[in-house]
Amino acid sequence: MKLVEESVKQEHALSPKKPIYLVGDSLGGCLALAVAARNPTVDLVLILVNPGESINVVFLSVIFVHILFGNVLSTL
Repeated sequence: MKLVEESVKQEHALSPKKPIYLVGDSLGGCLALAVAARNPTVDLVLILVNPGESINVVFLSVIFVHILFGNVLSTL
């Protein structure tokens, strides 16, 4: 996840006004979702194809908590 997150941050630094597209299939979809949750200030467009079922539930729960309570992920 760190590699994807670093790439997203580098792209955002180069073009902060352009959205970054992340496409993920299966576990890659979960990875894209996690990166988006950890970087709420970056304009990300997610295309998720068949994200893993059990992992998907965990990440969706994290996103839900993030939406309700703000950026709690920075403390994890």
